[in-house]
Amino acid sequence: MNTQAEKRVTINQVADYCGVSKTTISRFLNGKYENMSAGTREKIEATIAELNYRPDRSAQRLKSSRTMLIGCVIGDISSPFSALLLKGITSVCEEAGYQVLFADSRESVKREKRAVQGFLENRVDGLIINTCGGNDEFLLGLQARGVPTVLADRALMKQGLMDTVSSTNQDSAACATRFLFAQGYTRVAFFSETIGSISPRRLRCMGYARAVKDFAPAGIEPEIYELTGDGKVSGEECVKRFRGKYPDERIAILAANGTTAQRVLIALKALGMRAGRYLGLCTFDDWDWLQIAEPSITAVTMDSAGIGAKAASLLLERINGKRQDESPAVTIELPGSLIVRDSTPGPEA
Repeated sequence: MNTQAEKRVTINQVADYCGVSKTTISRFLNGKYENMSAGTREKIEATIAELNYRPDRSAQRLKSSRTMLIGCVIGDISSPFSALLLKGITSVCEEAGYQVLFADSRESVKREKRAVQGFLENRVDGLIINTCGGNDEFLLGLQARGVPTVLADRALMKQGLMDTVSSTNQDSAACATRFLFAQGYTRVAFFSETIGSISPRRLRCMGYARAVKDFAPAGIEPEIYELTGDGKVSGEECVKRFRGKYPDERIAILAANGTTAQRVLIALKALGMRAGRYLGLCTFDDWDWLQIAEPSITAVTMDSAGIGAKAASLLLERINGKRQDESPAVTIELPGSLIVRDSTPGPEA
């Protein structure tokens, strides 16, 4: 009777089948493609698929003292942004032979810390954290202990201390705000979920406020509305308050993210209002449904998957020693772009 172990294809069999050395196969499995031709990579990949070869991860761990595991903490797993971020992370990590473990902090400082500690107990080789904010000292402590860690999308309150990949939040918010004033809206308000210490929301708010100062008509001040997650301050309440202050003016809302935009649109429907000429709407996060909303929604598109992929690449550089622990922290901002749609027509429309 054949056992599963007897059926297992070995690394030596893969090497013989490909006509290369066992070392070459091992280098391929560990993502070390230097000095390996594209033809050899394709042949090894096809052979592994054909023979259904599965590396013995337990043997690899014993040999290298690595677990080939990456721990990833996400602030809100239900957000479409998170799905794109994780897509970028897993594409890079799996290509390099790593498995990714995920945890959802639900925007909780305690849950984030507990998830990280759980990953460390499982001896992950590194961490990618979409931090909820408020854990800066804890995260810096991880770095001080030599735990390879990269922040994805969300930075520390004081930037430049840890490897971070994010977006051009301030500049993109300023650009969107300037565009809304150029479209003839006399008032522009910033709508967001609770801002707190979550860096994209905070930086986008700062960029918005800067643009109001630079491009709004004289005497116009920034107006910031925070929609709370507990429902105590609803989107409907904020929209009514903003619209009620300026009943005869063309006003516009800049939403901090796609989730906020969704709450604003639900509020508009409940109030019998519509985004467009008299109440413009622009948001960060160009999610697919914004294109088919009625009207379609102007958005700042962010490279969410690219943020995840670049964060994973930076982490693997730390893990593989391409950048030492004492190497300076790297901050990378991927640019966004404004996609203009029907929700922000000009005054002549």
